[in-house]
Amino acid sequence: MRRSVPRGVVPAPATAAAAVAPPRTAPRPRRVERDVSLEAAAQQAGVLSQASREVSDTSREAAASLSELRAAIGEISASTTRASAVAEEAVRDAQAVDARIAALQAASQSITDLVQLITAISQQSRILALNAFVEAARAGEVGRGFAVVAQEVKQLAGRTAQAAEDIGAQVAAVQQETGHAVDVIARIGGTLASIAEAQDSIAAAVEQQRVATDRVVDNVDRAASGSARITDAVAQLAESQRIAYVRRALGVAQQLLDEAGGVELGTGRRTLTVRDQATNRTHPADLPDLLLGGVPLERNEHPSRRSPLVDDVVTQVGGSCTLFQRLDDEGSMVRAATTVVTPAGRRNVGTYIARTDADGTANPVLAAVHAGQTYTGAATVAERPYFTAYSGLTSATGELIGMLYVGIPLDSMPG
Repeated sequence: MRRSVPRGVVPAPATAAAAVAPPRTAPRPRRVERDVSLEAAAQQAGVLSQASREVSDTSREAAASLSELRAAIGEISASTTRASAVAEEAVRDAQAVDARIAALQAASQSITDLVQLITAISQQSRILALNAFVEAARAGEVGRGFAVVAQEVKQLAGRTAQAAEDIGAQVAAVQQETGHAVDVIARIGGTLASIAEAQDSIAAAVEQQRVATDRVVDNVDRAASGSARITDAVAQLAESQRIAYVRRALGVAQQLLDEAGGVELGTGRRTLTVRDQATNRTHPADLPDLLLGGVPLERNEHPSRRSPLVDDVVTQVGGSCTLFQRLDDEGSMVRAATTVVTPAGRRNVGTYIARTDADGTANPVLAAVHAGQTYTGAATVAERPYFTAYSGLTSATGELIGMLYVGIPLDSMPG
């Protein structure tokens, strides 16, 4: 029985002793010291990348919030400027009203003077009428007509005096109310002047805040830009650490597989129920035995029971490991042994990666493996994101019969 050869690895020539050796029993697990340095570095790089990404996101949010604050302060500044202008205009209007009321007071005084003149004329008219009565009485019958005129003058003078008195009373009332209005307008003018001064002070303070906010926004923008660059650099570092880890882990897995005697397809067959990891559809599959070191590999679903090879790899380098077997002529790959545990708490054996994804596109992992390449990158494993590496396994005749997987979960990193 020939052992499998990882893609890109030249098999060592078989010895004569190996050709005549009896069938092997299941390989015993190697006692190894776990190499966790690369796994820890990849985990820590992931933590740092996540933290840096959160800092960058926070910086961008702070910059956006400060930009909104700057806009709000700008609106307040504009409103304050408009309010100051309105207050100044109100002060000017109050001053104009005060001037007009002063002119009204002057006009009222002129009316008062005129009323006094009319009153004086009325009094003189009464005196003249009285004198006319006296003279008409002396004249006897001849002065009777003159007495009638004198009586009319007296009555006119009385009405004039009464009208002048009424006008005087009205003017006095107007002057009193005008005086009150002058006092009120004066107080309003003083209040508006104080408001205008306060608005000017507020406008100056708001302008200072706007200038300070502009400086803060500029600084935060620069910090956000620098944080974004740091995030990119840290993400590249994390990617490099993960790549270094999965490459190292894949190398260890291939070495342990080679030491275990490799894998080959046996002559026995068994019918298994397999499940598409993308669609969850199940169907029976008739598959040849997968031999590990010449011994048929048991499909072990229980994490408490040891699975050969994959548990050895995880013991030595951490992470997770899976041994795949080719499922069909299209080149789909089914998990024959794995350390990946499903949400139900069972090893994820019996699930397979179809050559074509549910959306009809070629699966990138299998596309790379069938092209003789090692796939390295993110992939979904048991419904969780992992950073992975996949490498094909070929038989002695060069036929692709399976593949090796190693990976580290991306969603279990703290932070």
